[in-house]
Amino acid sequence: MPWFTDPVDFLADVDEIRRESQSLDDLTDSEDLARLFRQARGSAGPDPVELPWLDVDLAVLIAVCRYAGDDTVAATFSAFTGALGLAGPRRYGYVGPAEILQQVQAGRHGEAITSHHDLAIWLAQQAAQDREEPFTFVIDLTGTLRLAPQRSEHVICAGGEAVLSAGEITLTQDRDRWVVSEISNQSTGYCPDVSSWQAVAAALGRAGLDHPTAFSHPITFRRCPQCHQRNIVKDDHYVCAVCETPLPDYWNMDEPARDTEA
Repeated sequence: MPWFTDPVDFLADVDEIRRESQSLDDLTDSEDLARLFRQARGSAGPDPVELPWLDVDLAVLIAVCRYAGDDTVAATFSAFTGALGLAGPRRYGYVGPAEILQQVQAGRHGEAITSHHDLAIWLAQQAAQDREEPFTFVIDLTGTLRLAPQRSEHVICAGGEAVLSAGEITLTQDRDRWVVSEISNQSTGYCPDVSSWQAVAAALGRAGLDHPTAFSHPITFRRCPQCHQRNIVKDDHYVCAVCETPLPDYWNMDEPARDTEA
């Protein structure tokens, strides 16, 4: 019997596949986690949890657990571990100026958009000129799209909480429906990796919004290991714009910044 989440958690690239594979590799090394996996799948058998295998297109990671002579397949291990609170999509904490974080008001968030109806109602409340500009968006920790006017700070839209992604989104009307025409991960407050697109696409899909297949304007953020300044990498030039120190080829914005950073 196949076990799939709805929607199926498709992986965006080889890096995503590698991360999912590592999660399963860790699972096979832990008897406690392996036992928990078997229990969640309804098995009391002692058979070991197998290593993952990939389909021929390297598009979707499948985990196989054998018990009682039957196979159970899971669409990406993150769906399982996320439900149990063991793992899940990367969470991005706020890394921007402290004075902006202090502007967050308890209980105040951007508008939650879970359907096209939600979006249409919210857009009708916005000024006509504002509807022509990009909006601020975040994907909150529940995987919900939240919107705020363009000049809103992402951390205020998120209510001061961590996010699964953040950036700017442009909406255009196509006949009687609003669609996402452009979207980016441009948020210097959260500096999300381009791999956060997976969470964005899932949120847009659940809301029933047509959207591009990837960030229209992907931005690569890196923190300098020497001077700790935030950098935007342009033209694959991985060099700090402040001190010219080489920047890492992996996302590292969660590394501590200097206390003096503005």
